[in-house]
Amino acid sequence: MKSLWYLSFLLGSATAARLGKHEEEEASFADQLEVVEEGELSDDEWAGPTEQRRKYVKSKMDIEHRVVDQFIHKAADLQEVGLGNPKVAFLFLTMSDFPWLKAWEAFFQDAWKKDYSIYVHRAALKDAAQRQAQPLPLAKYGAIEVPWVQTGWCALFGVEVASLFHAMQDPANLQFVFVSDSSVPLKPFAYVHKELALNSPETSKICLASGAYFNKAKTEFAKQEASQACVFRDFLRGINPRAMKHHQWAVFSRAHAKMIIQYAKEALKIYEDVWLQAAPDIKNAAEGCSDEAVPLIALLHALDAKGESTGMGPGNTWLDLTRLGVEQNCLTFVRWRNCFVGTQLDLSTPFAALKTVWNNLNEVLNLDNIDLQKSALKRELNGFPHAFDNITGSYLETLMDQNFMFARKFHTGAQVLETDPDYGTLFGVFTPFDKAPVEAQPLAEVLPRLWSRLDLEKAQKSPWSRLEKSGKPGPLKQPNP
Repeated sequence: MKSLWYLSFLLGSATAARLGKHEEEEASFADQLEVVEEGELSDDEWAGPTEQRRKYVKSKMDIEHRVVDQFIHKAADLQEVGLGNPKVAFLFLTMSDFPWLKAWEAFFQDAWKKDYSIYVHRAALKDAAQRQAQPLPLAKYGAIEVPWVQTGWCALFGVEVASLFHAMQDPANLQFVFVSDSSVPLKPFAYVHKELALNSPETSKICLASGAYFNKAKTEFAKQEASQACVFRDFLRGINPRAMKHHQWAVFSRAHAKMIIQYAKEALKIYEDVWLQAAPDIKNAAEGCSDEAVPLIALLHALDAKGESTGMGPGNTWLDLTRLGVEQNCLTFVRWRNCFVGTQLDLSTPFAALKTVWNNLNEVLNLDNIDLQKSALKRELNGFPHAFDNITGSYLETLMDQNFMFARKFHTGAQVLETDPDYGTLFGVFTPFDKAPVEAQPLAEVLPRLWSRLDLEKAQKSPWSRLEKSGKPGPLKQPNP
């Protein structure tokens, strides 16, 4: 299996470079790997999660339960129906610094205070003295500090519950937007408020992952690499159709925010059971994180608990999402490896990726025990997800022309360049030669200028249902499970 993964990784990178275009249909995995015997793709006998994996999952679940236990007994008293002038609540999850303060100050500068609320949780500032020593970001725009709760890498559902609980105290908050500290606003405030609080106050906007074809992570990622397809995949729903992976920076309605708090405990238990089983070949950790699934699990469980699901018992998940009022609408852009191949948002550099794989061959051949937090392969491929050191002006404008309201991950000090800072093309072939930018300007200064020139009507009509090629704007179609 190790050689299979490596072979397919090389095939995927080399194929993209050789073809020189991404409009090709996904090549058949079996066709590309004819040398692999059928038996090698079948599931091995599984004895259950390893002890290391159980410890990893327990360590994350312990954090989550300690936090949600503080709020679930108070959920019943939360007001479900909003009152007053409709507001959008922005829930910022940060460590301590707020790298894009200037961009967000420009975003809120011309907004009416009656139209928004701001809540900030600073995970690295546990002590009150630490928080007092550092000014609260966006305080001059009325930001409210969310009291500190414990978080951890891959343990962020609890702080989501805490943030929702405190934001629910304002009855005028109708839409709850989770924002990371590496995010920037792509649209002006007036557009965001109109689209969320006025045009769709009763729906949540969630960006789902497509389902995995295989239950093993290595086989699945091999398949996606060989066909240059999106690596952000859902291994959960194959075990439980009521557990679905989604991008964590979602938008929730007021009614749904209450459900998430109220059913947080039950949703965590459902998730833990599925999480232990999903992608069983990962031995020392587990695939995905709680904030990428538990919120939606809570909503579906709430429907089941109220007896409002379609059919007897847990019903048809897709019909239930519609019944709940959950839109498949990706409002925060983030680029995972290969997810936008074949679209105008593609940034792939096949030759560079092939070199990275070769330089980290030992890690490729030992994926069973990969440490995702320390992985050089993950860091150098820069697609898990992609982090922007800089961005070209043309790419930024293309992003802003879509329905995305926010985008991540941007490193502190990222600039807007007129030319691609890393790779170019020569006669249609990728070349790894640096190209000096003609001009570089701070991203935080460029964004407000572009907001005033946006064709907002065009952007409104360009929604992405998933952050990958299959979700690009186009005619309505049956969702791909």
